Amino acid sequence: MAAWLDMSEFFRSIGRRSLALIPNGFPDIPWMTSSRRSFGVIQGFTEDLAYLLPTAVDRDMILKVFCLSLLLFETSCFTEFEITVPRDPLTGFYGEALILPCTFPVDSSWDLKSTVITWQRGLDVVHSFYYSQDQLDRQNRHYVNRTSLFIQEMARGNASLRLDKVTPQDAGVYTCSVSTNTGSQKRSFGVKIAAFYSEPRLHFSMLTDGVNLQVTSDGGYPSPTLQWLMENSDITNQTQTHINQDTETGLYVVSSFISLTEVTNSSLTFILHNKPLGQDIRRDIQLYSDKNERQGESAYRCHGCVILIPVFLLLVIVLTVLFVFITKRRKRRREETKQNGFTEMGLHTEIQILNEKNSICL
Repeated sequence: MAAWLDMSEFFRSIGRRSLALIPNGFPDIPWMTSSRRSFGVIQGFTEDLAYLLPTAVDRDMILKVFCLSLLLFETSCFTEFEITVPRDPLTGFYGEALILPCTFPVDSSWDLKSTVITWQRGLDVVHSFYYSQDQLDRQNRHYVNRTSLFIQEMARGNASLRLDKVTPQDAGVYTCSVSTNTGSQKRSFGVKIAAFYSEPRLHFSMLTDGVNLQVTSDGGYPSPTLQWLMENSDITNQTQTHINQDTETGLYVVSSFISLTEVTNSSLTFILHNKPLGQDIRRDIQLYSDKNERQGESAYRCHGCVILIPVFLLLVIVLTVLFVFITKRRKRRREETKQNGFTEMGLHTEIQILNEKNSICL
């Protein structure tokens, strides 16, 4: 029994030695699914083991036992080393810091000097750490002075990356690779960048028969979706929307325009959706028209005119009649005055003649 325990320990030591022969650490696929690599390692030791084992034992049987033992050893030792990253894509806020989580298992044999941590986005090197310090010679210049690891927390298995001042250009698939004296693995996850849109600004201009409305919002990411409603009916197809991206910041400026004619009292609703952040901007616009009032005033004025015209005509007739009456009356007075004058003159003449006659008789 003791001989078998020694043989088992011997197999374990051989397995550890075999790991050192594998270039670039562990393969991308777990060892249990990489049988070709595993049997490649086994094949390198079968001949040596055949001569080390007792000659009385069937060599083929021992080799089969060795292969099975080595595979079981791989299963028991290396499936335990598994790094953890987010399953779902992360969302970072424009201009702020973003923590890319990545953890790995550690035990009492963990050694900082044998730990290698590499962060990549595609083929670009984001951050590297080995020989107990950051190694940034091959870091992509887009990430210069914006990345850091939590070195003080590596002993607790923290390989997370801090990325400062994120921009839309930082979006993509990131890969965390960790290699220690107990194992190695790498995993990837997605990163999205988003920014909130500003409070919409309303501009309007009056037309002879309607109104032009324009709503503008900026500083957001990614490109939003817009919707216009009038009395709960979708009128988005009647609008014109322009979306421009700032070449420096990568953020969007959104401007939506609508022209309305024959406006009556109604309610419009502007809606902006920024899905990654769950941002929904909804603003109501109330439209009031005095067209009906103006029409009512015009009708009232016309009705007043209809009433005033007969009154005016009646007044003209009355004044005309009065004028004619006054004129005739004045004419009569003049004629009566003339007649009275003639009568007085006749009396005066008769009196004078009588007086003369009387004077003659005397």
